Order: sequence, then C-alpha cells, then structure tokens
Amino acid sequence: MKPADAVGLDMRARAALLVGGETARLCEISSLALAGVELPAGFEEDSRVHVHLPVGTCGPRHMGVRVHHTALQLPAQTVGGLPSLHLAECWLQLAARASLLDLVVVGDGLMRRPRPPDNKPFLVSPAELAAAVQASPRRPGVRVAREAAMMIRSGTDSPMESVTRFRLVKAGLPQPSVNYPILDDTGWPIFFLDMAYLAQLVAVEYDGRVHVGDVRRMERDAYRRRRLEDLGWRLITVTAADLADNMAGVIASVRHELDIRG
Repeated sequence: MKPADAVGLDMRARAALLVGGETARLCEISSLALAGVELPAGFEEDSRVHVHLPVGTCGPRHMGVRVHHTALQLPAQTVGGLPSLHLAECWLQLAARASLLDLVVVGDGLMRRPRPPDNKPFLVSPAELAAAVQASPRRPGVRVAREAAMMIRSGTDSPMESVTRFRLVKAGLPQPSVNYPILDDTGWPIFFLDMAYLAQLVAVEYDGRVHVGDVRRMERDAYRRRRLEDLGWRLITVTAADLADNMAGVIASVRHELDIRG
C-alpha cells in the first residue's frame, strides 16, 4: 500500500468507527494495512474498511464498510492510533478467504527483520500467532492457518523473499534458515543471506534489480558474491521472471546443489 493510500484508509477508517459506535474495532486487512504490513495484490484492491462488532450487534450498512462478528481470542490493541483487534486475530480472520501462500506472506510481514533507524520490534511474535491458531479450532480457514503458521518465519525482509521460500518448501525442499549472518574474523556480521542451507553451504537470494545502474551497489554485489564463493558458498539468484515461471529452474538447481553437497 502506498503512503497516499494509507492516508486515505486512515480517514475512511475513522469514519467507519464513528458510525460503528463505541464497540467497533478495525480488523482484518484494514488493521494490517494501517500497521504497514504488505498485502498480496488481490487484497490491495479491496478498498472496504473492515470493522469488527460484538456478536449480536448491528453494524453500519455502507457500501465501503464490511462488518465482522467473529468470536475473539486475543485482547484488542491500537493500530495507527485507532482501536483494532489484535493483529494476530486480524491475520487469522484473513484465513477465511486467503490462500496458503497469501497467509505465509502476510504472516512473514508481521515479523519482518528490525532495521535501522527505527529497529521496530515484530508487530506480532511467532508465539502470539501460534497461540491465536491454537485457541481457534473451529474458525473458518483454521486448517490453512495452521499450515501457514508452521511455514512462517520471523526476520525476513520482503514479500518476494517469502514467496521464494514458500515455493522451495512446497516443492519438497527443506525449510532454509532466513537472513543467515556471515561473520568476519571478529564475529561481526558482514553479510546476510536471504535463505541458507547451512550444512551444504547453499544460499538462495531474491534479486529485485532495484539497483540496476547503481555502479557502487553493483560493485558491492560483485565483491559480496566473490567473498561468499571464497568461503565455499554456492549462491543461487532468483528474479521476478523465475517467480513468474513458478521457479522450476531454480528449484532444480537448489535440489541439485543440495544433493551433490549433501
């Protein structure tokens, strides 16, 4: 979601809460978007404000508002200065209409790697997400949510990395470590690998090519690859074209490298 869209959502959310009354809380993708979680393309097109009201109460009947009446498992919180359901609860609500891949991408988004200058902690911890699933055995979509919770990993950097890892695992490959640090002689991390199979020294990284034309960045990338190869790593790069092709070639390469290095 673009910043301008977030501003528009904030205004629409305030209006929906106003007509919803004191017990209204934002929920589902509205809360996730306001928290800064990247949403899959299909959900970015949903411009409705999602509001939760207690079971048995009536909500506002507006075209731009979707009212939810699910039973809650976690305490409410504040998101973007507005009353909201707990973000783990919002993720669980999404399971009623999301694919397994979408749930993994959004779940990873709740636990992105803290980065400077903010170094913000996870929006939701792995334990909170697991507890939400455990406490909701009969909710719509709970089966896919249970599977997604086992595939989600904290400390990732982008949705495309999440998609890449998902495709690897669904192809039957082992779950890789994420953002694995490569240390210098003093124990200080000098590189982080998107995905790494540690025993075989095989790394998989998504390259969005956002730095094409940036000579300094390209030189740093070349130096980084050389250092990794000197340490014995095999670096396999994934591009947007690979994702569009379901990563068949990349999966074959990773499987081959794991076999010969195993």
